[in-house]
Amino acid sequence: MATIPVWKKNMLSALAVVMVACATVPAVSAAGEPQEKLAPAQRAAILNEKDIEAFADTFFNRPDIQALGVPGALFVVVKDGKVLLQKGYGYADLEAGKPVDPEQSRFRIASVSKVITATAVMQLVEQGKIDLEQDVQQYMGDVLLKNNTGSPLTMEHLLTHTTGFDIVDPPPGDMITGDLSAVTQLKDYIIKTMPTVIHKPGEVYKYDNFASMLQGYIVEQVSGKPFHQYVDDNIFKPLGMKNSQFVLTPGMESSLATGYNERQEPLPPYNTIPTDMPQGSMLTTGSDMAKFMLAHLNEGTLGETRILRKETVKEMQSVQKAIHPKVPTMTYGFEFAMHHKFNDQYVIGKGGSIPGFASWMWLLPEQKVGAFIVYNNNSDLRNRLFEAFMDRYFPAERQPIYTTPAKDQLERYEGIYRDLRVAYLTTRIKAQDGVLLLEDLMGKHTLQQVEPLLFEDEQGSPVAFQENKDGSIRFLFTKTNPAAWSEKLPVPERFKDVGEDHPYASYIDGLHQLNVVQAGQDGRFLPDAPMTRAEFAIWLVNWLGAVPSKSQPAFKDTANRSDAGKITTAFDMGVVTGVDKGSFEPDRPITRQEAAAMASRLAILLGHPLEKAKLTGKTDSWAVDAVSNIVGYKFYGPEVTPSPDGSVDYRSKQVMTRKEAAALLYLLGTKSLTLPGSA
Repeated sequence: MATIPVWKKNMLSALAVVMVACATVPAVSAAGEPQEKLAPAQRAAILNEKDIEAFADTFFNRPDIQALGVPGALFVVVKDGKVLLQKGYGYADLEAGKPVDPEQSRFRIASVSKVITATAVMQLVEQGKIDLEQDVQQYMGDVLLKNNTGSPLTMEHLLTHTTGFDIVDPPPGDMITGDLSAVTQLKDYIIKTMPTVIHKPGEVYKYDNFASMLQGYIVEQVSGKPFHQYVDDNIFKPLGMKNSQFVLTPGMESSLATGYNERQEPLPPYNTIPTDMPQGSMLTTGSDMAKFMLAHLNEGTLGETRILRKETVKEMQSVQKAIHPKVPTMTYGFEFAMHHKFNDQYVIGKGGSIPGFASWMWLLPEQKVGAFIVYNNNSDLRNRLFEAFMDRYFPAERQPIYTTPAKDQLERYEGIYRDLRVAYLTTRIKAQDGVLLLEDLMGKHTLQQVEPLLFEDEQGSPVAFQENKDGSIRFLFTKTNPAAWSEKLPVPERFKDVGEDHPYASYIDGLHQLNVVQAGQDGRFLPDAPMTRAEFAIWLVNWLGAVPSKSQPAFKDTANRSDAGKITTAFDMGVVTGVDKGSFEPDRPITRQEAAAMASRLAILLGHPLEKAKLTGKTDSWAVDAVSNIVGYKFYGPEVTPSPDGSVDYRSKQVMTRKEAAALLYLLGTKSLTLPGSA
């Protein structure tokens, strides 16, 4: 079956964190008083078996939830050592009419697996077999780390996703395989894909699949058992999780829910790569996950069985990494996402997404409450359910007090910030009249300061900064991508041939700061020089932050080039195509219509809907839609002047210059993406 390339997986993950607001009707209390007029404690519904089932039944039957087209879902809620709800909705298999059974239907829970992996690690920490603060190299046998920083990489860094790895996801094309007989060993896969530590461990947070994979490998090495066997012996069997496993074994397919795409088409069964995948291959049922949550909420015990000490559970549930004291990032295994819906509660959780399945587990340790949702498509059902759950049972009435800092204090936040995990996600911050103006791929927001380094947008979502020792700003966190911090980019030295008053300076300087374009040895940009086909393709790949392909070059005339990997990546993404019989003609100057075609394909991949424009002049038939799309979005510089009637001569067949290419890519990259229901 088809795999999802990592570049696209990252892009979709970044966009999926947009929190879509649910359409709700103001509730009324038993006394007839509108709930928004009552104190939060008075508005909160009582979380018990009767109310949570009524809530869930109503939620899953809401028209907006039905419109998501989720075939089937499992919803589990526990409180005070008891299971309040354990119920299936819809179908595990639409074609067979097989309903979801919370006891028997197995679902893929994807990255929620990471909490089980972290639990296994902490068991070995308790036994003194792993030291959280020691270099993990000592636990890895003959597998060697690539660490160029001079600072050790520890298990604590792996658990908090602060490894500093340059690559945190599997290579493009790796994740799943339709060959159910194929077996990829964990050790072999780690050796093959080992990333390099490039940032000092502990400094930088970015969600890290490789970190969790290494945790599982170290469990395997230290325990002397295959990872899945260790977890089965020390977590699943003790807790009575009889239907949970990390490896899809023969016979399990009959109980495995079918995954579906966005068109409700069934996905064929698949295996993960590696087969025993600590970061995301777990299959389980609703009743099994209830047992796991109960153990974590009851200080490591379920009945007479203990899987962790009380002190270890507290450590796993405590903040271990935060960009700001009031905006935590990670515990040991759990993460903090959707801060804006915590409603002043302490909430730890873990979400997961894999083709055909999505999941989300959240715990409120102080309330002894836990909930788990898993379903067989990749819609945003989990976000909507969490919001509705928190607003019903733990509502909050927020009355923030904002401060108005001095102009010079606000100006230090100004600049461009680049996401450390998804390079093309950039945020621009500007100070104005006592507030900060934020613009990113999702739109524009006004930020008001709550306290130093902490702001809120119009929806009450936190925007946090972290400073260097000298008081300068280094990192940023926003809800656009809670899976990573963004780093403030330095302003590079200007190109010698592009002055501040150059008509294309803002475009060229912007790409220069993002490191998409670099100066030649003489420090010049050559704005009026022709752009080549290879160079434009490479700019697109640089802007995306995509990894150069290591596979066979896509074109015969790029095979011996140092940039062949990036051109192949652009081809794999569907952004560039060949010219004739396997050739790319990399050194030929690119025409404006060719550049428009490449850029239009990228815009579509990013989610921009097609635009139409009235064109004049000559454009080849194959390029009309692409040129119309680029012109419709006004992705062009001052070289294009619309006519009084709105029509545009894009000069499609002329060669594109480097300055014109800079304008096209910069404007495409700064265009806000408007999604249905997005804030």
